[in-house]
This record gives sequence, C-alpha cells and structure tokens, in this order.
Amino acid sequence: MVKIKLTIPEIEEMEYYDFMSYLGVPFFHIGGPGSTEELARSCHIKKDSIVLMVGCGSGFSACHLAKKIGCFVVGLDVASLPVENARKRAIEENVEELTEFITGDAYNIPFKEASFDVVITEFVSQFLDKNRAFSEFIRVLKAGGFAGINEMYRDDAMEPRPKAKIDEAEIIFAEVTGFSFKMHTPDEWHRFFKHAGFTDIRINKHRPFLKMKDSIASVKAMGGFVKIAGITLRMLRYMILSKIIRRRFSQLDKGKRILFNNRSTRKHVGYILGIARKPF
Repeated sequence: MVKIKLTIPEIEEMEYYDFMSYLGVPFFHIGGPGSTEELARSCHIKKDSIVLMVGCGSGFSACHLAKKIGCFVVGLDVASLPVENARKRAIEENVEELTEFITGDAYNIPFKEASFDVVITEFVSQFLDKNRAFSEFIRVLKAGGFAGINEMYRDDAMEPRPKAKIDEAEIIFAEVTGFSFKMHTPDEWHRFFKHAGFTDIRINKHRPFLKMKDSIASVKAMGGFVKIAGITLRMLRYMILSKIIRRRFSQLDKGKRILFNNRSTRKHVGYILGIARKPF
C-alpha cells in the first residue's frame, strides 16, 4: 500500500474512504469475499471476461477476482489515493497484468459503449444516484452482459420505532462518509434496474451476519489477525490524537450498533446481491 506520512490536520481533512484506504482497510462491503465470489458466479464471470468494478476502493475485490478466476478487471474510483493503493495491491498480489485501476466518475464512465462483460459494485450503488449510475452501467455493458451489485437493504414494512432508528443510522452514515446514504428495499433495487432497461433481474436477500467460514475467510483476506491488529492500533492512535477522528469513529460505531446490534432493527436490514442483464 501507499506509504505516505500525513500530519493529523491533513488526516482530519481526508474523506472517510480515503482515510480508510490510508489505514490499509482492504474492503467495506458486508458478506466478505464469499459474497464477492457468489456475485461473480451469478454474473457468470469466466476467465475470458472483462469486468468493470465501479467504486473499487483499494482494489481488494478486483484483485481477488483476477487472482481466483483469471478474468481481466478494471477498477474505477473517484478518489486517487485508493486507486494508487489498488495499483500497489495488484503488484503485491501478482495480478498487475490482469488489472487496471483508474480514477473516474460513475456518472461518466470513461469507456465507450459495450466495453465490458460485467459491471459490479459493492457497497457503492447505495451512495449513488441510481438512475444516472445504472444508465452508465448498461451503456458500457455488451449486449447480454451482467450488472451485479452487493448493497444494503431495508425492509419496506416495519414498526415506527425500528424505522425511525434505521432512518437515524442512515443520517449518521451520510455524515460520516460525506455521501448521501440510503438503504433501499429489495423492490426498490429491482425498479432501479428495470428503469435503466435491464432484464432478467434477480434480487437475493442475505442476512448481515457472516457464517464462521466466511468470517475466517474475511480475516485471512485482510491479511490475518496480525495485520488487523496493526490497523486497529493505528485507528486507536489517531483517535487518541484527534478529537475529530474520535468523533467520526464514535458516530460510525453508533450507526453500526443501531443496524446490527439492536434486536428491533437488525431483523429489518441486510444486504442484497442484485443481478440483471442487458438485453441482446
């Protein structure tokens, strides 16, 4: 990863995901590497596939797919630091020949029509204007190509109290990340795909908790317990040194507890694997 020594004021000015990339956190989506692999199977990614990963972050999932399947993956992210880290990761994992990472906008993807077999997002589309983004996804897909998303969902029908708490968590995550944050219902995700012109739409709901084997795989993917401990210690150091960073993580923890530790709310949230196809 990129080795940059920043001052505390410089770090305090960083966007949330730039800061996570600076710390070395490899991925953010719920479900871990297992959900990435399931999404790849559902999108029929093969060795000869050309895949676009929108919001690639520091390149963990892109490199993981390139290494496991042998496909060519282009990673696109709006922030330059994660892209640079992704390029470093590709070299470290010996998949630089199977990957390309560029800085770019999900609303104006810098590729011509019908360039990709598959377009994927993980914990990214929920921050985007779906009408604008999905229109770009279908534009750059080849006829018959697949779009796959791993994003959070919320139930449509629920009691007023858990609904209010989930609304509160959405506001917290929006404030922490600096992006508009909205968890949509499975039906809403289906409509976003349909509105963009996709067909063969499947929205599969998953609970937000990892099975033991997936938890072990996630720990391994993050570099093992030693690396996780190192990241955690760096987080703690910055929290001690900065009131701003301390508040950011405190708010993040509050949002996570609302969604995943509160009995009244956690039964109403999870992640969806959404798969859709561009018509021939």
